[in-house]
Amino acid sequence: MSERGSLIDRGFVITGGTRGLGRATVLEALERGAKVVFCGRPGSEDAAAEVLDAAKARDRGDAVWFVPADVRKEEDVETLFDFAAEKLETLHALVNNAGILKNELLISTSIEDWQEVLDTNLRSAFLTTRRAVEEFLVGGEGGRIVNVSSIVAGGAAGLASYATSKSALLSFTRAVAKEYGRRNIACNAVVPGFLETGVTDVLSDEGREDRAKLSPHRRLGRTQEAVEAILYLASDEASYVTGDALYVAGAVRDVPELRS
Repeated sequence: MSERGSLIDRGFVITGGTRGLGRATVLEALERGAKVVFCGRPGSEDAAAEVLDAAKARDRGDAVWFVPADVRKEEDVETLFDFAAEKLETLHALVNNAGILKNELLISTSIEDWQEVLDTNLRSAFLTTRRAVEEFLVGGEGGRIVNVSSIVAGGAAGLASYATSKSALLSFTRAVAKEYGRRNIACNAVVPGFLETGVTDVLSDEGREDRAKLSPHRRLGRTQEAVEAILYLASDEASYVTGDALYVAGAVRDVPELRS
């Protein structure tokens, strides 16, 4: 188990933990000693089993649990946190990573698709954060909330619903930080750029190259680089950091029209 950035016996709830950035965050938090309850939508049990198997291979299988939950639904969020309360001694951190993206021009976006993106990316964060704050207040020791936004929050062609949800998530982050900072509850956002995840895996070679060239590093970000930012903000080392947004974007702020 790594001593760097130790999270020994810290209780985590991580949404969207079955794949990509969420999966990597679950496994790294375990590596640093945390106890983790993670969720994914019903139907993601196979992907969750792979995460659990990876944890067992690292001798951390007894410190991680999966709950199938649609975090857009209040009843599923309550089930998730009730389960976490049984398994974790104390809830220390919530990581809101659940999210979806629909690549559609505005005039082609249905109200159903618009609402699905906002519900998944924003409503879910409201529901989980509200319950986490309740747990933090009962525990009396405060806690950490980390919301995963995106550089697309600044706007991008074909991604109006996604950009709106991720921009609103930044405002939500600042509001929660101001409302509960006096109770030792910190709320921050990580703002990833283009990472080597499933989102960019589906791009053409040209599309990946276009995105890599936006950064002076001339490469895509590594998933682990975003994980490091998330776990820093979830740790006691970031005790005076709140209401902030930590960019892991290789100096990229604007997203021009790009090839897919």
